[in-house]
Amino acid sequence: MEKSHLYIELYENLKQQIIEGQYQSGDKFPSKRALGQHLSVSNTTIEHAYQFLLDEGYIYSKPRSGYFVSDIETLPIVKKNHEQLKASSLDIPTSNRYNDQSYQYAFNLSEIDAEYFPMQQFRKYARDVFEDNQLSLLQHTNPKGEWSLRQEIAHYLFNSRGVTCHPEQIIIGSSTEQLINLITDILSNEQFIIENPSYPPIKQVLDKKRIPYIQTPVTKTGIDLNYFRKTDHNIAYVTPSHQFPTGYVMNLKKRTQLINWAHQSEFKYIIEDDYDSEFRYFGKPIPALQSLDTKDKVIYISTFSKSLFPSCRIAYLVLPKTLLNQYNQLKNKEGNTVPAHLQKIVANFMASGSFERHLNKMRKVYSRKLKFILEKLKPYEDQLQIDGALAGMHFTLTVKNGYSMNQCLKNTEDNQLKITPFYHYDHNQSSVKFILGFGGIPFSQLEDHTNALIQSLCL
Repeated sequence: MEKSHLYIELYENLKQQIIEGQYQSGDKFPSKRALGQHLSVSNTTIEHAYQFLLDEGYIYSKPRSGYFVSDIETLPIVKKNHEQLKASSLDIPTSNRYNDQSYQYAFNLSEIDAEYFPMQQFRKYARDVFEDNQLSLLQHTNPKGEWSLRQEIAHYLFNSRGVTCHPEQIIIGSSTEQLINLITDILSNEQFIIENPSYPPIKQVLDKKRIPYIQTPVTKTGIDLNYFRKTDHNIAYVTPSHQFPTGYVMNLKKRTQLINWAHQSEFKYIIEDDYDSEFRYFGKPIPALQSLDTKDKVIYISTFSKSLFPSCRIAYLVLPKTLLNQYNQLKNKEGNTVPAHLQKIVANFMASGSFERHLNKMRKVYSRKLKFILEKLKPYEDQLQIDGALAGMHFTLTVKNGYSMNQCLKNTEDNQLKITPFYHYDHNQSSVKFILGFGGIPFSQLEDHTNALIQSLCL
């Protein structure tokens, strides 16, 4: 396409993403500067594309705040034809969505090392489930999920995280976002406190349902509890095991303080998203908030996306007994969205001990990868500041040698390297900072990836 028409292609693709729901009403659009840097196009191109979107009502602007997506329900219905759905040559950042084909090296988030997955064993359990004459799996299942899987999750949580619960308290869902939706139905008319920056699904759900919330800064020891004394909001959503996106781990003192805050009122609850809790590489494991709670004030959430594989699409929550009645009284509860056969396969995989053995192996694999990267970066510690590397499968990297974000992004393009700027998750981020996932990089490619990182960010 001619350069002069580039803004038209950008406008068409942004419009299509809004229509398809990739942006939600009220979502903040990338700033012109940030999008221009990412796409390596001029501000004029971005301005023309945004002006078209403004003129047609797809976005609106707020003085000194930026651009936001309009109420999607009021937008005209646009028929999606084959041409509109073709992949674009422009790489537009929405929800960390990228085209990796042009990159030789990529520190992607939320990827696992599939090479080590025990596919043969998992296939055996799948074959057993489908070959056995289990006709009950063909029927509608309990909206909470398969009993056998909930039993195995209860055993696993007690042994690995100290979480005490009965299978009746466990609800299976297809994603963290779906379970957050359910929790907000149970805790209707409540006001939330969430982390800043925060794990995207919680903010997306609260914005979509127009639930009041405040954002509280995250420090290196976890969410800043000083803000809790300044508000009467009563539901706290935290990711204490490996905060996303900062990677910080909430220390034991702050966990205890947060529990004490919840104990102050019968209407206060903590939602503990135990993100990345399976993988801790340095120091002693820190207990889950739920295991410290003596008054049933913690709602626990986790998934199998890292411990098994992302396409598994199984998440789960543990409801306090005090909220079970409210769940049971909910009208029009949706049926369970995870196929019953898959739930049964995972239950059998866990019952056999294969799941625990797989987790133990992957802890060693990811620990070796992380230590390799950190060792390679150590000579550059005066130029690169590493944070959030105690656990999980990502860490952050702040460039301290004077390189601008523009220069870093240009260098990464030259070296065919993809890394994610931290401002994608924190729009107020002013430092030259990146968030890097390492889980999916094969050992054989790890050195080349790290060398490309050094060449791009270091003098």
